[in-house]
Amino acid sequence: MRNNDEIISLVAKLMEQKNLSTSELARRLNIAKSSVSRYLNRTSQFPLNKVNDFAHALNVTPEYLLGVEENKQNTLAAHLDGDFTEEELQEILEYAEFVKQKHRNK
Repeated sequence: MRNNDEIISLVAKLMEQKNLSTSELARRLNIAKSSVSRYLNRTSQFPLNKVNDFAHALNVTPEYLLGVEENKQNTLAAHLDGDFTEEELQEILEYAEFVKQKHRNK
């Protein structure tokens, strides 16, 4: 399971990838922008009771945000031909997550 800093880092990374501002994320979460800012600045702990809301707003699963999914990198790496760097595997996983979300939204 990810710790507070890891969760916040992932949230920030997802926001950047999705071009989401702090204001837009706050709007999607229906919470104050200042609350989101405090989480991102690490002056407040990530609210575990809102993990579902954050996951929905960022189009990922709560398990992915918390880091409780099976280590897909190792499973994926075992089934792919060729050598991939950790960064390349992460890109592949992110694309796979994108495809899963696309199918869920149909």
